[in-house]
Amino acid sequence: MNKQEYLQSCYQQLVQVFELASQHKKDEKQKCRTEGFMHAGKALGVISHEEAVAVMEQAHFDVFGESISERRGRKASLKAAIARGDDDFINIPAYERCKS
Repeated sequence: MNKQEYLQSCYQQLVQVFELASQHKKDEKQKCRTEGFMHAGKALGVISHEEAVAVMEQAHFDVFGESISERRGRKASLKAAIARGDDDFINIPAYERCKS
């Protein structure tokens, strides 16, 4: 298996993990296997840390339509609004909240 095949395998596994997450059906075993597979690639020198991060970002964007940091920030904003009882933010339709 060459570097490109390894990265493609990482990408496919990540897409599966993210698609399950998008359906609220997390599979911790699959997530751990994927993390281990990527860690092994880095430990063996097949891929670099930067390549692993890039393939993860690409898979995440392809599934969710936003970067990992954008999604994390959006979810944090929603949790903060819920915690402070900000009904104005919560009453905004989700498709509009995602744009802001």
